[in-house]
Amino acid sequence: MKMDNNGVLNEISPVFRPYIQNLYHDLELGLCKAKVDLEKIAGNCDNAETQFRIILPYCSKKLKWEVIFDSSTPWFAPDFRFDDDSFLSNTDNEFLTKNVPSLSNWNANDPKALGDVITELIKLYKLHQIKKLSEDDSRASFEYSALLGNAFITEHDIEVWVGGHIAEFLIKLKVDTSRLPELYDGGTEDNPGIDTALLLVRYPNSTNAELVLSPFLSKCLGNISLPLMHQSGVLMDYVPMVTDLLNNKIQDLLNNDKLKRELLAQLIVKYEGAILEHDANSAAFLFEMNDFYWILQIDIGVKFPEKPPLLTLRSVYHSSKGKPKFKVLSACPYNNFEGYIEQQAEIFKNECKGVIPTNQLLSIDN
Repeated sequence: MKMDNNGVLNEISPVFRPYIQNLYHDLELGLCKAKVDLEKIAGNCDNAETQFRIILPYCSKKLKWEVIFDSSTPWFAPDFRFDDDSFLSNTDNEFLTKNVPSLSNWNANDPKALGDVITELIKLYKLHQIKKLSEDDSRASFEYSALLGNAFITEHDIEVWVGGHIAEFLIKLKVDTSRLPELYDGGTEDNPGIDTALLLVRYPNSTNAELVLSPFLSKCLGNISLPLMHQSGVLMDYVPMVTDLLNNKIQDLLNNDKLKRELLAQLIVKYEGAILEHDANSAAFLFEMNDFYWILQIDIGVKFPEKPPLLTLRSVYHSSKGKPKFKVLSACPYNNFEGYIEQQAEIFKNECKGVIPTNQLLSIDN
């Protein structure tokens, strides 16, 4: 939990803390599956034990809803104060009982009780925004209806926000990332929303579409330039275009990874007796040439084959400042790989033995 959230939690009465802890640790909202944040209500020191503000991700916004418990009746459900005065402004008990059952059937002994209520309220908030959009005879309303007619998109894949003359859509793209974790050794615990690729579009200026990638996808794909969306273009055509772009990028990564693995496998089989170590991205081999022992390190990056492997020669017995002498080769020719390595190893051997000026030597400290 963030330090700021810890500060808020410590001020809350212990009887209400389980709700908040569950809310923060377990509840993931919105298409981006982001965590809920907490903050104090400014100027409300007297009621800090029973009141706090939750910050909820929705579209590109941060909804700020206040949660108000009553210390005299801690078994009662909390009240809420929303940052949108039109939301649930004219609501009767029958409507709330039907649509927010976790509130009307509040279970004070269930730590998930508050999280369940928030989840149900978010669903209502989304319906509220869709209703506002439908009441506006605008281009955005047409685009939303047309988009839902596309087989690729359902209402669960879109978040809608309407404010003034601006309408905003956050759209989940159907991107296949199921095999991507194989390419990276790093864990995904720090990358929430591992498979999340979202498209943010605002009207009336829909030409400035934004791509929102989860940290994991950003690491995999790098910077993505979106195709231009013309003013006359429609989302039902643009969304599949962007989806295909991302899926093609992912397929290119997988194809390149296959080539990388095949290259490493060929080298490992060819120099089986010399292999020191290897993994999915690199291999190290020990060779000897006229009593000169040296290691060939091959590192293959994610941009292979566009970017060739990095080749490093390292002496076993020669050092500088206590570190093995090494030389990073400037090329990696595939056609004459063996001949090139032998030639460079001979040059490196002479460098290590001082046959050429020592200012051409490299050490790890350089």
